[in-house]
Amino acid sequence: MSDAAGTDGDRRLRVDLDVDPTGDRACPIVTEADEAAAVAVNAVGDECVVDVTTPDGEVRRGTGEVDADCLCHAFGRLGYVPHFRRVEDGTILVTAYVDDRGDVRRLVEELRGVVDRVRLVRLAVVEGPDATEQVTFDLSALTPKQRRGLELAVVRGYFDDDRDVRLSELAEELEISKSALSQRLRTAQAKLVTDVFDGAEG
Repeated sequence: MSDAAGTDGDRRLRVDLDVDPTGDRACPIVTEADEAAAVAVNAVGDECVVDVTTPDGEVRRGTGEVDADCLCHAFGRLGYVPHFRRVEDGTILVTAYVDDRGDVRRLVEELRGVVDRVRLVRLAVVEGPDATEQVTFDLSALTPKQRRGLELAVVRGYFDDDRDVRLSELAEELEISKSALSQRLRTAQAKLVTDVFDGAEG
């Protein structure tokens, strides 16, 4: 069974992340090719073996040493399965299925401890035993400032029911005013909701 839905077919979140492995670590996913249309990973014991399929169809095999700072282990520590989608300019697009927004926050924080950069690209609600996507939020439609503000709000738990972070704290971290961040978040949310309904009507 896919990890996209729980054993009872409940709702989960699909999270797509752009990840840049740290420059001082030789992750075989990106050392074999800067561009890849598909990636298969087998990280067992102390060795990682990857098959990277380049856009022209060539399959390159690479190996690397597994340690606590490996990208795969970062997912594994939280019980998530990474699905490596592609590589573009050394950036890996990876998908994971999590239970709620709190899990998104924990995953991003865990990854930031082992990679140079993590960027939230897309969130989708996945429901049912067939893992059907019900609602998709494509963050690529946002401006960089809107995306950064929304990412920070999600990662810090601002939208959680039991949130313990204030808007003023997020604004301070971004070095902008509270009103500017509030406007940025409203605009970003409106854009995402509009896109969702436009897509549903298409």
